[in-house]
Amino acid sequence: MDIITYETIRSVHRNEKDDVLQQLPEGFYMSVKNWLIHKRTNHDTYSLLEAENAKKLLEDIINRREKKIVLSALRTMRGELPPKSLTESEQRFFDSIVFTLKQFREKIKEESMSYDEIVQQKIDDTKKLVDDMNSEIKMDNKKMVKMLEDMPAFVGTDSNSYGPFKKGDVVSLPDDVMTLLLARGTAEDILD
Repeated sequence: MDIITYETIRSVHRNEKDDVLQQLPEGFYMSVKNWLIHKRTNHDTYSLLEAENAKKLLEDIINRREKKIVLSALRTMRGELPPKSLTESEQRFFDSIVFTLKQFREKIKEESMSYDEIVQQKIDDTKKLVDDMNSEIKMDNKKMVKMLEDMPAFVGTDSNSYGPFKKGDVVSLPDDVMTLLLARGTAEDILD
C-alpha cells in the first residue's frame, strides 16, 4: 500500500460513489487507521481538522460499501456473479449474508409447501446430487488436454459435440477424441 494521504481517502470516496463496488488499495483500512493515529498525535489544528474530515469520508465509504455488499448478496442469490472487489472482512460479511438469505429462503419455502411437496423437493435434490456425482465419475474417464490451436466445433465418435476451442484452452475429453486430437497435433496431453 502506498502512503495514505487525505487525498487518497478523498479519491477512494469519490470512486465509491459509483454504483459498482470498487477495488480498495491493499491494506486500505489499516493504513487509514495508522494515518488517523499519526494525524491526531500532531495536535496542530490543521491535522486535527483533516483527521476529522477523513473520518467522515471513511464512514461514508464504509456505509456505501456495506449497502453495495448487501445488494450484491441479494443479486447473487438471484443468479448473478458475486463481487470481486471485497476485502477479506467484507468477504466474510458477504458470505454470512448469502448464508442467512439461503436459510431464510429455505424456511419460507418449507412454510409455504405441503409435507408432500417438501418430501418431493428433498427427493429431487437427492436425485440431482446423485446425477452430479455420476457426471463427476464419468468425467474421471475423460482425459485433460491443452489445445495447441483454435478448433471449430466438431462431432466425436460418440456422436457428442465438442468445441469450439481456442488455443490454450484446457478441456476434458473422452479417450478416443483425445487420441485423435493428439495424433493430429492439435492438442497435447496434460499429465495428472
